[in-house]
Amino acid sequence: MKHIKFLCLTLLLIFAATLSGCGSNQPKAKSVAVCFPNTTSSWQRNGDSLQKLLEEEGFTVNVQFSATIEEQQKQVKDVIGKNPDCIVIGAIDSAAFVEVLENAKKKNIPVIGFDRILSNTDAISYYASFDNGAIGDGMGEYIAAALNLKNGGGPFNIEFFAGGPSDNNAHIFFENTMKILEPYLKSGQLVCRSGQTTFDQVAVADWNSANARPRIQELMSKYYTDAPLQVVLSPNDDIAGVILDEIGKAGKPYPIISGLDGDPAAFERIKNGQQTFTIAKDPDVLTAKCVRMIKAVVEGTQPDINDVTNYNNGVKVVPSYLCTPMIIDKTNVNSMAAK
Repeated sequence: MKHIKFLCLTLLLIFAATLSGCGSNQPKAKSVAVCFPNTTSSWQRNGDSLQKLLEEEGFTVNVQFSATIEEQQKQVKDVIGKNPDCIVIGAIDSAAFVEVLENAKKKNIPVIGFDRILSNTDAISYYASFDNGAIGDGMGEYIAAALNLKNGGGPFNIEFFAGGPSDNNAHIFFENTMKILEPYLKSGQLVCRSGQTTFDQVAVADWNSANARPRIQELMSKYYTDAPLQVVLSPNDDIAGVILDEIGKAGKPYPIISGLDGDPAAFERIKNGQQTFTIAKDPDVLTAKCVRMIKAVVEGTQPDINDVTNYNNGVKVVPSYLCTPMIIDKTNVNSMAAK
């Protein structure tokens, strides 16, 4: 009987040791660090969506949000020290991570730029965004078509607004739009009464719509007390909302005005005849594509890429995947708003 008890105890110990050994040999979950701004609600939604999708794929995910460049630089530095398998950065300032990412490069940690490219660094591995050139083209082409400019329409009074100077995308949007509209400024079909037509003159700091309000107030009081403002290039929906608010307060008719992001508030303004159009960047499309890119990078395979020429960050051409944006106006806003 003692021998039987001893044998049973021995087998139990062996079984426990075996289970313990199996547990210690289990592969460690791959980790992903995500560093996004908290400057708009869309960034929060993108971060939450990425975390959910990545955790469903078995990743350990560390999502952090920041309000300032300095805070985001510290967050990125800290996550590099934890040696994640991949880092995803939506930059507050595209050029703010040159020194910080040197350590990521030394550690061979892949870095993916999300929606905003990381400038002047060769530490960025890939870039996932929307086709920003197409967004700028779409704004310019829509305005030109709405005003019948190709067939000699005009003259129309126009004013320009652009996004934040620290965001490379803002420059792309504006430059591509202006390539289409500048010939009509030269021909006199478009008239900018303020004369403010360069990016530096019309940029809205930090994409903060509150920063656009004093400028549109000044434009209306200086240049449009005795003339209509018929067209406005707005770089996104939040800024369009402020511009329309001030034009309404001035008692002027609403102009043809652009937008970007496909915000629900913009859909309502389009339905009410206030905002002309917006360009929707479906966040679900971008986050899903980014997750597939992360998986490929972590697994050591080649991610899907559809652009290897257009995104030179000052140091290298960054392999990119560009999702397709969609123009939303009164013809399709009801179907989009119902989603």
